[in-house]
Amino acid sequence: MYDNRGFPIICKTLEKAYKAGAPAGGIFAILKMGGTQHKVCIDDVIISDKLKPISIWSVGAEIELDEKNVLLVGSPDKTCVGLPFVNGAKVKVRVEEITREPTVLVFKKRRRKNSRRKNGHRREITMIRVISIDFPESE
Repeated sequence: MYDNRGFPIICKTLEKAYKAGAPAGGIFAILKMGGTQHKVCIDDVIISDKLKPISIWSVGAEIELDEKNVLLVGSPDKTCVGLPFVNGAKVKVRVEEITREPTVLVFKKRRRKNSRRKNGHRREITMIRVISIDFPESE
């Protein structure tokens, strides 16, 4: 079903689900943390490898990531792309939890040789919540 403008007619619950990916007016940023890049919006939770040093990344600490970690900042109106970083952009985050993931089993078997090996691996992770995203000041 389409309306008179050609847009699909969707129910309110589906509309809310589509908008859930763009909270806070659609402001988003791409961060580089722990060797990986994350696309984040305000109030998102990032699961990253354990960030060190622990004295800075302790539970409950609020950290302001400066332009050395922000690769892109965008909104529906404008986008600032860094080369490689966006000068003046800031993202404020809070460390929620430092924990370990569930065990991943690593099982190796060599057939017909009665040779087996079973190991487990638990990755240490840091859960981070994005509090605010600030654009660079106008030039």
